[in-house]
Amino acid sequence: MKLYLQMGHGMQSMCKELSESWNGATVVLSPQNIHPTNKLSPFAASMRNVGGSILFDPQLYAPRNYQKNLQTHDYWPQSDFTSIELGDCRDLLKKLADINASMNTEAFILPSSIINRIDDRWGKIQGAISAQARQVANGQRLLLTVALGKEVLSEDSQVEGITQYAERWDVDGVYIVCEHPEHHYLVDKPIWVANLLSLVAGIKRLGKEVVVGYANHQMLLLALAKCDAIAAGNFLNVRWFQPEHFETTDSDDPSRRTTWYYCPQTLSEFKLTYLDVARRAGILGIMATPAPMENEYSRVLFGGAVPSSTNYKEGDSFKHYLHCLRIQCELMSKPTYAETRNAQFAQLETAARILNGLHNERIKGQDRDFGEIVDVNEAAIQIFDKEFGFAMSREW
Repeated sequence: MKLYLQMGHGMQSMCKELSESWNGATVVLSPQNIHPTNKLSPFAASMRNVGGSILFDPQLYAPRNYQKNLQTHDYWPQSDFTSIELGDCRDLLKKLADINASMNTEAFILPSSIINRIDDRWGKIQGAISAQARQVANGQRLLLTVALGKEVLSEDSQVEGITQYAERWDVDGVYIVCEHPEHHYLVDKPIWVANLLSLVAGIKRLGKEVVVGYANHQMLLLALAKCDAIAAGNFLNVRWFQPEHFETTDSDDPSRRTTWYYCPQTLSEFKLTYLDVARRAGILGIMATPAPMENEYSRVLFGGAVPSSTNYKEGDSFKHYLHCLRIQCELMSKPTYAETRNAQFAQLETAARILNGLHNERIKGQDRDFGEIVDVNEAAIQIFDKEFGFAMSREW
């Protein structure tokens, strides 16, 4: 499984730096964060200069909502929103095809609105969008957006419906974005997580590519469903899908209140003040970045000084997180299904053991602590293994 960069606020330079460091990175470009339209192609060219590649997410999730940056783009509909919502949008798709061609994107991400209930009307609209896109895409690979409201993945029947419709779509893959239940960064509902695994596996078994956007480290388990890539970014609004992010409000600026350190062996993030506590307790070393993921961005935290007094900045925090997550994505995919499943359980057991020791010293990650999420992911994997394990083992 690969990691793509989900572009967020202030990420243009970061994307280029990481691509150069990684010998190539795929960026899911956000028109909300690059405007107007004539700046898209220059950025795409600059990414190619450092070995990178581009996908373009048109972000037409809620076309009736006002979003000040998205509406500066030429393709954004000014009046006839219903043409998108009814699937009759050939003119829009032609504009998007031209934009994709001008940027030489890796694939053409097709637009789709957020759905809160899967039904026959939605399935037909998705099919109409894919059929029209095939006519204007000039042979480019097509990824159809599947944008899910928070309750869709709570029902098995809804997941089964999506997979049945996906079999009929004339596309090469899907780009899944899904709102988290109860507005939590880390999802605490095992059935929801298990259903996302099932959805990815179901579409992969159709022979289609699957990219899951707006993801975070909890979604490392999607490697078990043969997910091709997850995409993550800097701020939380590009690590989990939030529909309200695509509507301009009075407070639309990203938060910069706290700098976090991602401890990959615990799957948790900690404020620097808690690294200070660990140092004082003499256990800071167990939180240090493991050798395979060690990087220049976080090294300063473990050089002997009080972590909160170092020059570890917000940008370092983001690049450290993405660097570690990229390596974790690669390490999660094993030669067989059984090896991948066992690696998932081993990772969760390690995280639980280390977190237990940290919690005993009152070192916690607040709402970014994976302590209670370990059980969630283990339960989701267990459900998935019982339902899909045999088939996945044979088809791996």
